[in-house]
Amino acid sequence: MFKEAMISASHFANPISVQLLVVFIDVPVALYIFFKCFKREVKSTRLPFLRNAIIGLSVAILLVIEIFNFANGQSVVQFMDDRYSGETRIVERYGTVVNGIVNIVQNNTEEKLINQFNYGKNISSPSSVTTSKSTSQQPNYVVIQVESMDSNIVKQKYKDSYVMPYLSSLMDNSVYYPYTLSYHKGGGTSDAEFSVINSVETLDSFPAIKLSSYSYPNSVVSKLAKASYNTMAFHGNVGTFYNRNIAFSKMGFKKFYDISSMNYDDEGWGAPDDKVFSFAFEKIEKSTTPFYTHIITMTSHGPFESARHYYNNKAYDDIENEIVRNYYNSFSYVDKSIKDFVEKIQAKYSNTYIIIYGDHTPNVNSQDFAQASFIEGDKYFEFVPMFLLTPDHKKYKEDSFVASFLDVSPTILATSNLSYNVKTDGKSLLDTEITPANIPFKGGSFDRSWLFNTISNHKYVEEEPLWRKYLPSFISSSLIERHK
Repeated sequence: MFKEAMISASHFANPISVQLLVVFIDVPVALYIFFKCFKREVKSTRLPFLRNAIIGLSVAILLVIEIFNFANGQSVVQFMDDRYSGETRIVERYGTVVNGIVNIVQNNTEEKLINQFNYGKNISSPSSVTTSKSTSQQPNYVVIQVESMDSNIVKQKYKDSYVMPYLSSLMDNSVYYPYTLSYHKGGGTSDAEFSVINSVETLDSFPAIKLSSYSYPNSVVSKLAKASYNTMAFHGNVGTFYNRNIAFSKMGFKKFYDISSMNYDDEGWGAPDDKVFSFAFEKIEKSTTPFYTHIITMTSHGPFESARHYYNNKAYDDIENEIVRNYYNSFSYVDKSIKDFVEKIQAKYSNTYIIIYGDHTPNVNSQDFAQASFIEGDKYFEFVPMFLLTPDHKKYKEDSFVASFLDVSPTILATSNLSYNVKTDGKSLLDTEITPANIPFKGGSFDRSWLFNTISNHKYVEEEPLWRKYLPSFISSSLIERHK
């Protein structure tokens, strides 16, 4: 994802952490070796005998060590066979270069990656459903995927007022799942729409949306498009980001509008969400058939500074933590934008299901705001909210199970009045009386009630400072005493 990484870096959107400085740890030694030992030989292709002997001896030592590791089940060859925890162990023991080589060896064809998809069990529409029903009976669908909307932000208050007053009101006025397990892996943000639309877990070390030979056989959008739905996608970013301009067409979208095709300017990073919503509504009004509209927001992307170009809620000006201050301001804006759009849809298109969910957590963990995530073993779990607004205004709040991105597709199909057949490990979000099956995640199968209890009881614990973690204990103690 070099292209995406460079674009993100140009907007200062890549996560920044003190721990990342470890990549420079060997720079002083490397420079010393270069200037003391190699500077005069740089122009020469010959290396002294002693240096060749050292290289040869090093290779021999590595081979002996690796043979010993293999005998103990701890070699790179054995780690390669461990699809989920093996990569972590390879990086820890051998570094990122070796891990990159392993990825190339393992995934040298797209077919190997595509074969990793596990679609789950087959489900079909009830026998009473036929394809002969009039399209006028079929509902519309609006799916809103909100950038960096964590489960906790919709419940967050500042000075006794909700940061997101509209979405917080939906906690009691919609079908609300407080915690939805996010697939946020090799494809970053794009994993959200990929898993939602195709009801399948994404890949660990490769952006699934960039599989050029993948035909999206499980796409719910394709099924709706074949039933004469007007399928449209909207995003305020450039369409080439994650190759959405290519992938969305394969998923079944008849039209994809990015920042260029909407003729909007880049304000911060991407087009403002309210403008994207406005454009989407104009296109919906021109639709002559039932519509499926998928909108991906952009304004609340980290480092959460884009909204400052056109919106400022002064209520958060006194927050000292700049990241949290900008995060709250962004979601104050996003909340208002969603409210205006949803109310316009509900006023004009009463027979519409509206699904709102976050794509992933924001990488914000502090005393001011702690995201909904936890680590268990070598697996990182992150949770986002899920709201479903129905034509009959059903109200339900889940208090025992987490939802999954896999649940969106079966929910849409179950309410579509269409004949369908799909493979999924998800379930309809409206089947609130049925105990849901486990959620597949990184080689495991996780009980939804266990996930709910774990994340709902999880408390923020401040990370130990880096100098405390790695310096010898006697030095740390001395530093603490001096600090006091």
